[in-house]
Amino acid sequence: MQLYNTPFNTNKHLIYFFTFTLVLNWIFSLTPALLGITNTILGEIIFYLAYTSPAIVGLFFISTIYPQSAKQDFIYRYLSFKEIRIKWILLTILFFALTFITSLIIGNYFNVKTSDIDWIHIAVFRPSKIAYMLLASFILSILSQEAGWRGYAIDKLLVRFGFIGSSIILGLVCGIWYLGSYFTPNQIPYNLAQYSLFDAFLFIPNIVLLNFIINFVYINTSRSILSAGLVHMMYYFFNIQLLLHYPIKLCVIAQYVQIIFGLIFLVYMISSNKFKQKVNSEIEQIKSDDFEFELEIKIIYDLIRLLLKYNLLSIIYCNIWKIIVFPQTLEVYKNKIYTDYK
Repeated sequence: MQLYNTPFNTNKHLIYFFTFTLVLNWIFSLTPALLGITNTILGEIIFYLAYTSPAIVGLFFISTIYPQSAKQDFIYRYLSFKEIRIKWILLTILFFALTFITSLIIGNYFNVKTSDIDWIHIAVFRPSKIAYMLLASFILSILSQEAGWRGYAIDKLLVRFGFIGSSIILGLVCGIWYLGSYFTPNQIPYNLAQYSLFDAFLFIPNIVLLNFIINFVYINTSRSILSAGLVHMMYYFFNIQLLLHYPIKLCVIAQYVQIIFGLIFLVYMISSNKFKQKVNSEIEQIKSDDFEFELEIKIIYDLIRLLLKYNLLSIIYCNIWKIIVFPQTLEVYKNKIYTDYK
């Protein structure tokens, strides 16, 4: 039985994947806001655990229902540097850097205070700060998300819906996946919501356009998950990590710049005959991978048990960790007052 030529099974597996990924993310990302601990160390730890949901669910499905040959193919595409095309990585770095610089220029034109931060000075005299932001971008993209989005979901979507349809669907899912960020201070969606609900809503089509760009590189590097992850990492670095150091108004400006640049890139993608041929070639390659599996009910139970155990152990660990580091937390919990101790 061919996995990719059985639409019912393919759709069923994708629904399971998206459902568990979204639910796990929302549990973690909304918990700090519901408990009123968004500005605490504990709240931040719980919130960032939400980012791991695509990887956890994706890796569980891959390790449980994929045969050995498919697992080896995933590992190769996730870890191998052989399929990375440097030109695509450099072009996407240039693309995201250009959107960031353009946002600063427009911000200065509209008298948005942006000149206090000298990134060149920081890179020379405080490189550890840049290194930290790059590391955070790496963890939040390649390690936490791409094993699920590109490692598990996108190939099935490509066969079923093509490049445009799969990019839109995955982009919308990713946009909804960020729900908890709308309720968490110091997150881009939260900042946008403070400015206007319309600008907060535009974050979702922005994420859809981002998925077009990531999938474009994914296809052009023979479905290299690592390449897609590096693109995602650069987006996080320029459009999340750096932007969080600026006023909310600049985040709003940057979002419009990103959408405009993304639409220009989208026009190029869908009008390129060479890229269309590459998409068709990769889809045929996906279809040629024959292997059998069935997603049994027992596997679903195992996944639910794993997620419950993961949630419970993570929350217990975070609480113990904070109590050890900050003994006064016990008194804070008793009074139901949560503050950030530094």
